[in-house]
Amino acid sequence: MRVRGFCCGWLGIDYSELIEGEEGRIRLPVPCYVIEHAGSVLVFDAGLHPDVRDERSERHRALSPQFDCDLPEGTALDERLAACGVDPAAVDFLALSHLHFDHVGGSALLQNADLVVQRAEWEAAVADVDGEAYLRAEYTDLECGLRRRLVDGAWDVFGDGRVRLLPTVGHTAGHQSLRLRTDDGAELVLCGDACYMRRSLDEVALPPFAFDLAAQRRGLEQLALLESAGARLVFGHDPAQWPTGPGDDEILELGAPRVS
Repeated sequence: MRVRGFCCGWLGIDYSELIEGEEGRIRLPVPCYVIEHAGSVLVFDAGLHPDVRDERSERHRALSPQFDCDLPEGTALDERLAACGVDPAAVDFLALSHLHFDHVGGSALLQNADLVVQRAEWEAAVADVDGEAYLRAEYTDLECGLRRRLVDGAWDVFGDGRVRLLPTVGHTAGHQSLRLRTDDGAELVLCGDACYMRRSLDEVALPPFAFDLAAQRRGLEQLALLESAGARLVFGHDPAQWPTGPGDDEILELGAPRVS
């Protein structure tokens, strides 16, 4: 199994959106991941949409009152995959943690992939459930032409226990994380927005709003238990886990195949 992570954009946002009571702005990484396993390719999350590069686009105008979107050349999802030597047309699965704009933006770039999302998440996004923060469908490309595979709860993607969807509801109605067992037997959990950053976990520091804050707190407790049992957690938007400054465009090896 090979697991690589990279940023498909960065967001400037009020810190108080992440942790209640904080002040000022923070620059957040928008990570995505490519997992190569069992002769297949799975991408987890899709980052920002290429349209955010164009200040004249409707998408940019919809986001700019609240978010400072930064998607440098070479960092859109298809560009990142190409830099990894992965043909976007060869991606078999696109699993989305949830359907907020910064996690779905590159979905339409993977036209041969099955879109894997929790059924509860899909239904909430389509209905635009009160308390959620989904952009209108025309800005999120919910109907992006991909085959949909709606799942209910935990799912073993390849049937061998190595790549499993882990329901972590709270941030949204059907949020899911990805739980991996790498070739050296280590456990790696890609948290998505179930846990924004290390501080969120250590302090059980919640945002002011979520679909279900009590459920999100339980999700943090679940992730803390996994970490205490030896799992490595990669948080949803933690600047400390990603390069900043000149190394922003680095691709991280999170789980390389074993060399025999």
